[in-house]
Amino acid sequence: MAKLIMSELILLFIGVCAYLAPFAMILNSKRTKGHEKNGWLLGTLLFSWLALLLYFSMIPKEGIHPHKPRRGKRRSRR
Repeated sequence: MAKLIMSELILLFIGVCAYLAPFAMILNSKRTKGHEKNGWLLGTLLFSWLALLLYFSMIPKEGIHPHKPRRGKRRSRR
C-alpha cells in the first residue's frame, strides 16, 4: 500500500514539474520584459507547452536590445 502511494506521489511530482517547466523557462528568459513577459507567463500557465513553443518561435533571440557590433580596440599612438 505504501509503495503504491509513494509511486503516485512521484508521478504527480513529475507531472507538476513538467507543467511548470515552461513557466520557469520564460520567467528566466531575457528575450522579453515587462508587460510582454507577463502576458507570455499568463499564456504559459493556461496553455503550458503550446505557449512555450509559440514563445520561442515568435520572440527573437536577441530580445529587447539587440547586440551592438563590437569595435576594434584602439591602439595608442607612440
